[in-house]
Amino acid sequence: MAIKDLISDVIEHSSNRRSLLKKIGIATAATGAAMATGGLKLSADPSSPTVVDVLQFALNLEYLEAEFYTTATMGKTIDEVGIGISGSGRSGPTTGWHQVSFSNSTVFTGTVASQIGNDERNHVTLLRTALSNAGIEPVAKPEINLDALGVGFANEAQFLTLARVFEDIGVSAYGGAAQLSSVTSSPYIGTAARILAAEAEHVANIRLQVARLAIATSKLDTVDIIPPPSGTYFFSIDPSTGLTAIRTPGQVLYLAYNAANATSGGFFPNGVNGNLHTSSSSPA
Repeated sequence: MAIKDLISDVIEHSSNRRSLLKKIGIATAATGAAMATGGLKLSADPSSPTVVDVLQFALNLEYLEAEFYTTATMGKTIDEVGIGISGSGRSGPTTGWHQVSFSNSTVFTGTVASQIGNDERNHVTLLRTALSNAGIEPVAKPEINLDALGVGFANEAQFLTLARVFEDIGVSAYGGAAQLSSVTSSPYIGTAARILAAEAEHVANIRLQVARLAIATSKLDTVDIIPPPSGTYFFSIDPSTGLTAIRTPGQVLYLAYNAANATSGGFFPNGVNGNLHTSSSSPA
């Protein structure tokens, strides 16, 4: 059985995430030698990232999202609720947050935020476990400043404003990664597709809340599609193609750092960990 088919079979027949992680470990152990000489090589070239480069980059973003939802809903950071954050690269604290008071029941903001937070923490664990079981040390959670835009925690409207940004960027980041040959030929493509689907469900719900509560939003870059009332489309889908936007790692970091050709800033004061750490010269 081919490596890709083995992992796909594992994912297809896993009834829950804990079982999935266990089986990924078994599958990885069985195919570790092939991965070590193929798809799981490391690369320092951002123009041709390997699947490990992409997974490590994604882990940085999952740390950011998990910290946002966990601090807002639980008043704790992810390590305080048992999620691993150690690894390679520079680690740092998460600052600029406080627990949000969720009061409205019209669109179930508090409940939805808690459920998304659980998903994002699981995504962190899933990526860390997949990398570790393949013999790769996951990157550490970098220093994170959740107050980089000055919004997010004062009230539910601010929370949803920042949640919309994170979720739309997350979908475009996974969509962009799916274009890379190192990912399309990887045994992890099935898992990445399922994470992308989860992020897409998240953003659809968040965008509907933004529209229902009439929260004003602003475009991030040329490919950003903002929801009502500021925009027209409820979904972050280009009406001319029926597809979501895609962003390269550099374009994602342009938004995260709020700077061109940078290696740090914004939400990541000391930058992200891994080989993909520099923002593009311009936004998408």
